[in-house]
Amino acid sequence: MAGYVVRIALPDRPGALGLVASRIGAVGGDIVAINILDRDGGQAVDEFIVEIGGHHLIELLQSEIHEVDGAEVLEIRAADPTTTAG
Repeated sequence: MAGYVVRIALPDRPGALGLVASRIGAVGGDIVAINILDRDGGQAVDEFIVEIGGHHLIELLQSEIHEVDGAEVLEIRAADPTTTAG
């Protein structure tokens, strides 16, 4: 499994984080860490460390996250191997 840091802006409302987590799981992603980076004006920016089956699934992962109303992928980058469960 490859590790990625996925930074997402999403509505700061009950259930939004769970919906994003479900979409990550829908493509076989395993969330190994979540950091809440910012909460302001009804928006949150969260950073997930996700292990996923390979780089070929990144586009599908982005598409799934965009299915959550108000969610936007800000960045996806390879994770430092020491931050994943690997």
